Amino acid sequence: MRYVVCPLMVAFFVAIGSCGRSNLGKCPGSSPLVKCTELTADEKIRQALDQQDLATAQTLLAAAIADEPDNYERYPLLAAVYAGLSGFDLLAIASASSSPGAGGSIMDTMDAFLPSPEGLTQEEFRAKIDLMGQAITIIEALPAAFRATSGTDKFAASAVQQLGIYQTAQASMYMKLFTTDFNTGLPDLTQAANLTAEDAAAIMGLLANAAAGGGAFADIATSTLASINSLGGTDRDNLANFLGS
Repeated sequence: MRYVVCPLMVAFFVAIGSCGRSNLGKCPGSSPLVKCTELTADEKIRQALDQQDLATAQTLLAAAIADEPDNYERYPLLAAVYAGLSGFDLLAIASASSSPGAGGSIMDTMDAFLPSPEGLTQEEFRAKIDLMGQAITIIEALPAAFRATSGTDKFAASAVQQLGIYQTAQASMYMKLFTTDFNTGLPDLTQAANLTAEDAAAIMGLLANAAAGGGAFADIATSTLASINSLGGTDRDNLANFLGS
C-alpha cells in the first residue's frame, strides 16, 4: 500500500524549516547602498518557521488569518504548527516511507510520532491533546473545497491528509491517557478502567472521522473501530476492554 502523505504534505515540510529562506530579514546595517524594507507578514512567518520557532509562528499565523481570513494557504501551516506544539513529530511523519496497514495496532503505528507521557502529569498531557485538537479545528475551518482531494487549490489534498493524520494522532494520544501510569510514565493497561464515557465518545468520534476522511490513516482507523465495536457493549465499555487487553 503506497504512502501518500510525503508528496502532499507541503505544510509539514515548511513547518519543519525546509523552505530555505533562513536569510529573511538579515539586512546589512553597515551598507547605505542596500535598501532594507519591512518584512511582510508571510515573510515573518517563514522566518519563524525556518528557525523552528513554533510559538512565534503560531502568534504570527493566527494574527495573519484574523486579518485575512480568506487567505486559506495559511490554515494548513497554522495547523501544522499546532501539531508541532503538541509534541507531534512532523519530521518523522513527513519522511515516513510506508503507509500503515489495516491490520496493525493504531497505537503502535502512531507511537513513533507522538509525544511521550514520561515526565508529564496527566493534565500536561491533556494540554498536548488539546493542542492537537486546535490543529484539527484549524483544518476544519477551511471551506470544503479547500480540504478535499478533488479541490483545485494546491493545498487542498494536503489539508485532507493533515486532517486524517491529526484525527488519528489525537485519538492515539487520548488512548495513551488510559494506558499510562502518569506516576511513573510507564505503560499500564489497568488505567483503562478510568476511561469515562465522555472520553470514549471523543476517541470514537475521532476514529470515525479519520476512517471516513479517506486519508493515509483511514484504513487503520477503520480496522480499529471494527475491533472496538466487535466487543458488543457500550462505546465506553468496548473501548476500555480494547485498551486493557
